[in-house]
Amino acid sequence: MQEPDVAFTGLRPLIAVVTGSVAAADIRPGDRLVEDLGLDSLEIADLLVAIEERTGMVITGEALAGARTVAELESAVGRLQCTAV
Repeated sequence: MQEPDVAFTGLRPLIAVVTGSVAAADIRPGDRLVEDLGLDSLEIADLLVAIEERTGMVITGEALAGARTVAELESAVGRLQCTAV
């Protein structure tokens, strides 16, 4: 199992891969995951798996349920990493 990367903020490239249509450079902190980036429930699940693989953490949907924007998602993942260390 991978050690958690406390400085992990690399969600934009992961989001870009999951969407397949938005470049990482075009993703902004205020972008809404569903409305602006077009993520559906399956893509959000894929994103959670990608984050888990990248960080080595187990992330539940409930832990990130309040995250609606890229910035909120980055913040939630950062908080989870702090508690995992």
